[in-house]
Amino acid sequence: MAVFTYIGTYVAGTVLGLTTAAGALTLAGTIVSTVVAGGLAYATARALGVYEAPQIGESQQDPGVSIQLPPATDNKLAVLYGQAFTSGPVFDAAISNENQTMTYCIALSEDTQTGTFSCDKVFMNDVELVFGPGSNAVSSHRDPNQTTTTDYNGKIRLNIYQGGSAAGDQIFPSSGATTAATSIVPHWGVNHTANSLVFAVLQIDYDAENGLAGLPQMTFKMNNTLNNPGDVLFDYLTSTRYGAGLSNAQIDITSITGTANTSMKGYCDELVSYVDKFGNPVVNKRYQINGMVSTFDTCSRNIDKICQNSATFFTFNPKQGEFAAIPNRQLSVPELANCLVYNDDNIVSTIDISSTELYSLYNGIEVTYMDQNRKDQNNTILIETPAGDRNANEPDNVLKYNLELINDNVRAERLANLDLNQSRVGTIVQFESDFSGLQTDAGDVIKITSNLYGWDEKLFRVMRVSEKSTPEGMLTAQISALEYTSDYYTDPSSTETQDLGNIDLPRLPIIPPIYIPQVYNGSYGNLSALPGSVFGNVIVKDTMKTFGAGAQIEDQGLANTSVVQDNGSQTFNELITPAEYDITGVDKGDFTFNAFADHGGGNLASGYDMGFKSNGNITFANATTTSTHVIGGGGVIHEGFTTPTGLLASMTTFSTDATDAAYGLTADYEAVSANVVLEGFTDADSVPGAPRAFDNMSYQIKRITKGEK
Repeated sequence: MAVFTYIGTYVAGTVLGLTTAAGALTLAGTIVSTVVAGGLAYATARALGVYEAPQIGESQQDPGVSIQLPPATDNKLAVLYGQAFTSGPVFDAAISNENQTMTYCIALSEDTQTGTFSCDKVFMNDVELVFGPGSNAVSSHRDPNQTTTTDYNGKIRLNIYQGGSAAGDQIFPSSGATTAATSIVPHWGVNHTANSLVFAVLQIDYDAENGLAGLPQMTFKMNNTLNNPGDVLFDYLTSTRYGAGLSNAQIDITSITGTANTSMKGYCDELVSYVDKFGNPVVNKRYQINGMVSTFDTCSRNIDKICQNSATFFTFNPKQGEFAAIPNRQLSVPELANCLVYNDDNIVSTIDISSTELYSLYNGIEVTYMDQNRKDQNNTILIETPAGDRNANEPDNVLKYNLELINDNVRAERLANLDLNQSRVGTIVQFESDFSGLQTDAGDVIKITSNLYGWDEKLFRVMRVSEKSTPEGMLTAQISALEYTSDYYTDPSSTETQDLGNIDLPRLPIIPPIYIPQVYNGSYGNLSALPGSVFGNVIVKDTMKTFGAGAQIEDQGLANTSVVQDNGSQTFNELITPAEYDITGVDKGDFTFNAFADHGGGNLASGYDMGFKSNGNITFANATTTSTHVIGGGGVIHEGFTTPTGLLASMTTFSTDATDAAYGLTADYEAVSANVVLEGFTDADSVPGAPRAFDNMSYQIKRITKGEK
């Protein structure tokens, strides 16, 4: 068996656990006995015919991502790298405190081999929970309008742990006292270690009035210091718990975690300019991994994701027997000078040239990514080829795909721009070289000289190297390469997206009433101000301003069976607790204030004293001061009566217009509040079992519009 074929078989069957299909081992859709650059950007990969890019919405629901899932045996734990808004599956729950407190355990991530986790913010549904300094208890919460309330004060408590359930594993709260999770979850003991897990313990006290009656949708803004793509790839490749489980001996570590820009880590750490959301010119690292790697996907697919989201090729070096990473970057002049040259001396076949046909050529890429400025909700960017760079008669052709491990538009634009440029190259070549071609690795840049095509050391990047054996037993290398030019690597001018503000729905304009023809003809009385027309006996609602609009404030069924005795003083006392009303924005005009009551008591032969009236105040305010005025009055007094009276009534009127003569205020004052109280006295109580009382009390304030100008 040839060396590439042997290594490919070992890699596919033993290391990555891939299966055979009709005898062919496959890695990322290509033959494994060839050395292939994995992690290719989608458009570039399709231009080369390597594999098809997945479309948005193509896959089923992934049980290993950042959404909150109920308990289930088939849930999987995702791996969080960098910054992400996430939740996760509920893996335990308990009820305690006489069924008044629920405790939920929510898995947030696998604990990575390196990296420190922290929690920046916590959201419940659409509100942000605010915790006191060093406290695990909620003190208040802010809604999307930044309004702060204290309805949840002390009723929600949260602790987050990394790597285990001991007190020393607590990462939230990050200061103050630490508490073991086993001391919080009622039924946990020493065997509940939660090893290698990042998880939250959430306690909620039952409060149905404030919506605390179950587990709401929780979202945690988490950070893992492990975010450089090189470090992330190395962590995933070597993890035996959630990754590929490779040993250090199987990896070219320097190509992945080296600090030079020839390595994945060093290249991604380069600083690149952009404009932040405040309009300031700033820099950030070229690429970072910020998101969740799903353990529901295969290892090879996740390796591709990490590389695709950091412009890196992933390949296997058969000469060293190691997996390696090659940044998709612009080469320096000295590096280009040392590129291997292919010409008639080492090319043993014809050079096959192909290019993407016109109607399959992409001139736009639409990328969906998780936007950190929108709590990792999907956002989209579109990169297009300028009209001047398109071919004649080239139709619009936009490729759509997801970048799952990028959460800002700046880095998404860099990747999409590079991918679009490379996918539009004019030349893809394939040829066979003698055995010397086996020293070329996928990802290398080579030079090709051909008199037939007029090429003098034209640059190409190798995408695939396939080992072949001739009938004579000679080894050759079949090379597929993509045209290389430094123009691909010019970074676009990018501006960071703004934070998602509150969405204000457009208001419909005020539409005046549309009068039905003939609507007012007829006899209604006091309608001289209305146009004369008829429509049966109907007046449409929008034209009813000259009639009462109904009760504005009303209460009834009130009673007081312990009225203060008069003792001849005729002093009015409060029969009900004063009722306070916010009347901000009330219509300006006249209102009636009416109150009614039935009297109680007995033994009226010797006469009795009784009084009943309404009382209250209205308050006006401008920008600096307030002014309060009495609105009560009326009422009745019965003195020395022996004949029971009928219904007791109190009636008065007042205005909500500050400029009314009764107030003498200026037009900048507006009515803001009013209070209402019913008052009375009585000594009709001499019969046992018939106490001093007022029953069936009620009051109402109604708008007066009849005859109003």
